[in-house]
Amino acid sequence: MTKANIITIVRIIMVPFFLVILLTEMQNKEFIAFAIFVIAAVTDSLDGYVARKYNQVTDLGKFLDPMADKLLVSAALIALVYLQEVETWVAAIIILRELFITVFRFYYLVNNASFSASVPAKLKTTFQIVALAILIIYRKLPFSGILHLLGTAVLYIAVFLTVYSGVEYVIRLSRQPKK
Repeated sequence: MTKANIITIVRIIMVPFFLVILLTEMQNKEFIAFAIFVIAAVTDSLDGYVARKYNQVTDLGKFLDPMADKLLVSAALIALVYLQEVETWVAAIIILRELFITVFRFYYLVNNASFSASVPAKLKTTFQIVALAILIIYRKLPFSGILHLLGTAVLYIAVFLTVYSGVEYVIRLSRQPKK
């Protein structure tokens, strides 16, 4: 097991802790859930850096790394829908796109084909993480009304990028020659 894959697995293990804390009734749960969410999101860059620096890029890592992102984002969306911070249709679009692209990614990985993240897909992930982080914590901060509007606006941009990058993947992958 490589260091990069261990970091990714730790990130995956953080997801249920984040989810349980955000959905409990404990005081200041938002601060703890926010901290876990941000740490998990930041380790996404860390595991990629470690994999490239130490030449530890593996097929397992190529599958687990984006899966960890999708689990974190999906868990946050589901929790925020439950807490009535995010509209159900927004979560549904993002989660369904992620499931659809994961199936594509798995198919191409099994068939030894290239499937790298596009720039719009990387932007999508960034906007999703920023929006969700804001929506997790905004109620506990000054100017909560403005932060809620900001988080929601960033999330709508993320929805656009989610759909755009999903369509882009389908077009790009449908043009690849079949093996």
